[in-house]
Amino acid sequence: MLVIEPTNGQRLTHWSHINWTQTEANVRRIQGRIFRATAAGDFKKVKNLQKLMVHSMSAKLKAIRQVTQENRGKNTPGVDGVVCDTPEKRLEMALEGLNFKGYRPEPVRRVYIPKSNGEKRPLGIPTVRDRCLQALVKLALEPEWEQRFEANSYGFRPGRSTMDAITAIHTHLNQRKCSEWILDADITGCFNNIAHKPLLQKLPVFTTIIRRWLKAGCVELGQFTETEEGTPQGGVISPLLSNIALDGMERLFGCENSQGNLVPPRKRKGLNHKVSLVRYADDFVVSAPSREVIESYIIPTIKDFLGSRGLEINEVKTKAVHVTEGFNFLGFTIRRFKKKLIVYPQKEKVLGHIDAIRSYLKTHMQAPAGQVIRDLNPKIRGWTNYYRFATAKSTFSKVQYHTYWMLWAWAKRRHPKKSAKWIVKRYYRQVEERNAVFSAGNAQLLWHGATQVTRYTKVTGKSSPMDPESGAYWSKRERWRTARMTFQNQRRVLLKKQEGQCGLCKQTLYADDLMDTHHINPRHVGGEHSTENRILVHRWCHHGYHQRHGYKVAEARAV
Repeated sequence: MLVIEPTNGQRLTHWSHINWTQTEANVRRIQGRIFRATAAGDFKKVKNLQKLMVHSMSAKLKAIRQVTQENRGKNTPGVDGVVCDTPEKRLEMALEGLNFKGYRPEPVRRVYIPKSNGEKRPLGIPTVRDRCLQALVKLALEPEWEQRFEANSYGFRPGRSTMDAITAIHTHLNQRKCSEWILDADITGCFNNIAHKPLLQKLPVFTTIIRRWLKAGCVELGQFTETEEGTPQGGVISPLLSNIALDGMERLFGCENSQGNLVPPRKRKGLNHKVSLVRYADDFVVSAPSREVIESYIIPTIKDFLGSRGLEINEVKTKAVHVTEGFNFLGFTIRRFKKKLIVYPQKEKVLGHIDAIRSYLKTHMQAPAGQVIRDLNPKIRGWTNYYRFATAKSTFSKVQYHTYWMLWAWAKRRHPKKSAKWIVKRYYRQVEERNAVFSAGNAQLLWHGATQVTRYTKVTGKSSPMDPESGAYWSKRERWRTARMTFQNQRRVLLKKQEGQCGLCKQTLYADDLMDTHHINPRHVGGEHSTENRILVHRWCHHGYHQRHGYKVAEARAV
């Protein structure tokens, strides 16, 4: 393989020849140095290392891979209509395209996606080149801010998820003599209204380039509009910028002492006593000992904080409630019944999931049973796995009951003159005593109730995967998370066998990574489909291997 950082005039000649093991190691090493320098307060060194990062060939290659191979919008063009979908285009961008000298970003392309409440969310789609450069700058900025972010900030951060936020709230509200009043708050149009000036004042490096991204404007139906505020949703760096803008909200209530150590809510002084704040992106929840503290202290304090950033609280969605009344957060309902605090799926989300299945069956009345199973299984698996760490067993049983009868009505509609016994024989398979599942051939519909409900282990304090000193902790945690999020038994066996590492590049396999099964001895030359002849690998490692050794699948040739 060719070396990642070319020396002596040597240049990369093939995208498939990139040594991703060395690439990841180079990027991770610089990010670790940035994290340590930030912790030590040496911000001059931080700035120099960040500049080193954006000029690193390893960082450029990783940014291009993220935008053009990993992200969901990899095939979505910007205003120039260009996508980077071949190895040749990616290599050309790496060698010639990622340069900040004389760089001027293109306007973003305005598109709209539907929201759950019927409204539409505006997205701004930058060009592929702009997205790659944003990913490059993000690689440099993220380790600094990962060290500076607050402990109970969970949205759009590596190694953190919605369940970390839900578990943090449960921990705060499930203690003896804890606060019982909740401020359930929301920010009005956070991404679209962030003021540029206070945001840029918090960024001592890359200020000019980030200002150009923020001021690039947008194009909608051929009409150009300038952007004087906000950061466009759809940009790679936008979630990080929103977190930077909102950083400091938890510190308003004494979550840290002068040395930066965490202070539990019960040990805080004055009006901050027993006040805790948990934030996920622009949604946050504050617990307090009384309604008076919320109305006279917490709300005015947060309003002043948001006002300095060009934001304001959404008065319609913000309310103070007692924990026994319950409140909704991130699709969950959190409520205390007598002495027990229960976290369970939000009623509207449950009904929405049932309605989605019903709508699908109504619009696919003539679809083969196999297609119905292939289309519904990902929906069921995704929904149940989101809620499986809550008190959801009874909810899964109820949704499974409704799904069973909806499928029965779907089958009866197809065969109105057939008996129930005939329909059962045609569409159902007996898998357990007194239970039958909807099936077609070897495929069968997933049961909601088959998903195991279990507890979730929250990330520890301010710990970050970019901290070199916590490498063992995060390696163990990611192996646990990947095993939990892998549903095929064969893949679980391979993950355990490989100790959670890619079989080709030997890097950690994360739950969100695209993975393929690679045959050590190819099938077309007589290799078996056994566990001993297979390894689990990153998709880009898999494609790179076959680009070097010859492809047998046409689709993968251009990936």
